Formats: sequence, structure tokens, C-alpha cells
Amino acid sequence: MMPRVLPFDHPETVLAVAAALETGETIIFPTETVYGIGGNPWDERTVARVRRLKDRPADAPFTLHLPDVTAIARYATLDSRSAEVAARLLPGPYTLLLRATDRAPASAVRDGVIGIRVPDHPFFGSVIARLDRPVFGTSVNRHGEPPLNDIDRIIDRFSGVGLVVVGPVAGTPSTILDLAAEPPRVVRGQRPPAFDAILGDDESSSR
Repeated sequence: MMPRVLPFDHPETVLAVAAALETGETIIFPTETVYGIGGNPWDERTVARVRRLKDRPADAPFTLHLPDVTAIARYATLDSRSAEVAARLLPGPYTLLLRATDRAPASAVRDGVIGIRVPDHPFFGSVIARLDRPVFGTSVNRHGEPPLNDIDRIIDRFSGVGLVVVGPVAGTPSTILDLAAEPPRVVRGQRPPAFDAILGDDESSSR
């Protein structure tokens, strides 16, 4: 069975995404970095399905994608430093590793740490913002392979998903910043200048 395919700005996309989240369908969606695959972060069937589709290890957490910066405090603990990093860098192409709260879904938490994204993409600024719901996600690829960003190849290799939302993507994965570590560090990507400005000279020099 082929998935339903809709542009991110189609009039039916909001209702289609809402239905997919309610019924446990798997969704492929655009971000400003790469396409993501995921769905309802509390639906164990969806989480297990994505792991199977990607051959993803059982202990690897997913990233929680949020519609806006204010939603972060529901699922992660923000001190003054991490709050300033979030305010300066998000929405944007960054994943922040933060200490999880009790409300955080288990699918996105490992060892008390949660990865959070607030994508700078109109799909999140309109569709997900209107729903005011988080979506778990990870890049669209088999484990260990590069992300797929060509929509025809994605549909060909991940035809078992329920919904594919099409939109522009840059094709480069997000930068991962570990704010739960001491001192904070860059896990993947280039260190943003604002990061050093917030951390101060002492912590910047310890990287």
C-alpha cells in the first residue's frame, strides 16, 4: 500500500497529520535540515515500526520535534544558560540535548537526557503549531546510511508509512549541542558562534 502524499501547505495537511498522530500512522515530514520519519511519541506501535523500517537499535532514542521554543519546558529542564541557547538558536537547524522532565516521552529519552528540535520550517510553523503536539522523528534512512532527501526515493524505500508530507529541505543534518554535559559540547556539526558567546571564555576554552 502506497502512502498518502501531501504538500506541507495543502489545505488537507493539518487534518491528515492530526489523524495520523491519533491513529498511530507513521509520518514522513520535512524540516529545514532533512526529512524526518516518526509520529506520535507516545504510540509504542509507531515507535516500534520506525525502528523496524530503519533497522534502528532498540536503545537509540528519537528526537522530539516541537512547534515552538515555549514548548521545550514541558519536556526538558532549562537553566538560565540552556534557556539562552534555545532562545538564540531556535527555531533553527539544531538539536539540543537537555535533561528530561517527567512529561517527556520515553521514546526520546536515554539516561535522563532528551534530544529536542524546533525546526525553522513552515510545516512546523503552521501545521504542527496549529496542532500544538510534539512529533518524534529521525532522519529517513536505514541505520548507518546517509539521509534520503529525494522524495521519490523516500517513497520507494519507505512505502510502508501512512503519510508523506512534502516540503523544501536543505539536505544537511542538524547540529547537535549537548547542554546536559559539563561543560556543554558539540556532538555533531560546527560550533555556532552564539554558543561560545553564551558559555563564556572559560567554558569555550575547555572544549
